Amino acid sequence: MNLGAPVLIIDDDPAFVEAMREMLEATGQCAVVANNGFHGLRLAREVKPSVVVCDLMMPLMAGADVLRALASDPCTARIPRVLMSGRTDADQSCADGFLQKPFQADEMTRLLKRMTSRPRVHKAHEDSDDARWHG
Repeated sequence: MNLGAPVLIIDDDPAFVEAMREMLEATGQCAVVANNGFHGLRLAREVKPSVVVCDLMMPLMAGADVLRALASDPCTARIPRVLMSGRTDADQSCADGFLQKPFQADEMTRLLKRMTSRPRVHKAHEDSDDARWHG
């Protein structure tokens, strides 16, 4: 699976990020990494990733706030956004897709492929079930 542009991973856990990077590289995909939300927002504008995968619980800026900021920025609004969390009760309304930690490489691969293969629905329709991707 090669999605073209790299996948942006935003997570403050270096061991988890390295495991994700290895999973992506095993499928032929490139990854760029940000260790906090502010860095992730900057990288998203610079790199224009194929998809952003962001952890919910991070210092400085929560993952949900990062994904909402990406959605509201015209430069990044059309980039699919995935929220990751170990919490089963995580509010997923800020994201297009969700990965429950821990997850398997094939779960992540299927979700990312599905998200990037479908055209992004206009913002006015994002509240409908058809506008969201699920893992």
